[in-house]
Amino acid sequence: MQFKSTPMIKTAAVLFVNLLTLAGCQSIPEIADASKVQQKIIAYDEQLNKKSVSEITYIDSKLKVGSTLTELEAIQYALNNNAAFKSLLIDLKIAKADLVNAGLLPNPELLFSFGVTNKPYRYAIDLPLEALWLRPIRIRSMKTEADATTYKLIQSGLTLIKDVRVAYAQAVLAQERLSVAETSSQLRSNIYELSIKRIEAGDLNGKDLLIAKNDAAIAKRDWELTQYDIKIKQVILLNLLGISDKHRSITLSANVIPACQTEEVDSLLSKSIAKRPDIIAAKFSIDSAKEKVKLSNLNWLKITGSADATSGEKNGHTLGPSVRSTVPILNQNQGVVNRAEAELERAELNLEVLKQQAVLEIRTSYLQYQQSCHNWNVLQETLMPSIEQTIQLTEQAYQEGDISYLQTLEANRQFVDIQTREVQLKADLISKQAELTRSLSHKFGDN
Repeated sequence: MQFKSTPMIKTAAVLFVNLLTLAGCQSIPEIADASKVQQKIIAYDEQLNKKSVSEITYIDSKLKVGSTLTELEAIQYALNNNAAFKSLLIDLKIAKADLVNAGLLPNPELLFSFGVTNKPYRYAIDLPLEALWLRPIRIRSMKTEADATTYKLIQSGLTLIKDVRVAYAQAVLAQERLSVAETSSQLRSNIYELSIKRIEAGDLNGKDLLIAKNDAAIAKRDWELTQYDIKIKQVILLNLLGISDKHRSITLSANVIPACQTEEVDSLLSKSIAKRPDIIAAKFSIDSAKEKVKLSNLNWLKITGSADATSGEKNGHTLGPSVRSTVPILNQNQGVVNRAEAELERAELNLEVLKQQAVLEIRTSYLQYQQSCHNWNVLQETLMPSIEQTIQLTEQAYQEGDISYLQTLEANRQFVDIQTREVQLKADLISKQAELTRSLSHKFGDN
């Protein structure tokens, strides 16, 4: 078989090869995988970033032997095993698939007409040429969309860290609350027994005895309920960690009460707004929307390059290039363009909404954190010293015979009530600090 070649054919072939090479020069960019996202999450949290992270296999072995699980290990374990978060990480694989698909070029189409009597055979190879210069735009659009997905997942990871911190603190403080509730129940039981003796001696009326009896019953009920509360708090923590049912309970380390800080909220806003993962994700979404606008303005264009050959008058093939293109008279893709522009406008507005929401979250969580700090400081600096002094004076007066033992027990009951309040304030302070940390996207309140 013999091919006939002309300068025009050579020029078209060279142009086609150059376009194909240019389009193929841009390789598919890499995006973050699950492990890199987890590393970025840890890097955002300054407390985690400062400490060495244990291997997951080591943490799992500690759980099997019942060793103490620290808060840091609980967070790391949750980032690797929480089912809901692992489900979200699948979005990375979807984003990777979309990015690969954006970089694919369409397959050429082959037409072959068999020759019959009085009709020569013919074949043609068609390739959509517009795909060659639209490919880089598609890749940039999907790459920025994948980056947006990455930072959305980082934000979800920071939320998971906050939830684990709160659940961990609640589980630990439930143990403290049980100890205080047991002491409270014992004190109120002693008061009730003394009240019985005093009524037998005629020093107390029936109404006061009934009050003491009810008080003792309520304290015993609270102690019993606290035992259930411990199990509930551990179940919540275990669920966040993604631990199997075989680990019915775990041993936790005591919480370190965060040191209250008073950094100006405006300073926190200026440092935190720009680095919040959800805001960064929104900026990438805007970039992706801009690329989609470019793509929609060009997507109506269809240019097909063909290499058409037929059997000639003599033996061999006569090959000739041709180009087929759409004529944009009736359709310039107006609807798709308008939709892309609307999505860009929505992405830009969504960024403003997220910024306003971030400011509200930071200001609100900061005020709630400062409120918890104030309550904690008043308790530690005013109420606890006052109650402790009252107990000392009461015990001294009892030793000197100035008051009854019942009055001493009453003073101790007040102290136990303050201890109960202290445990609750610990939980509030840790919870508010965790929420502020999530809002700021970095740890706040440590020395």
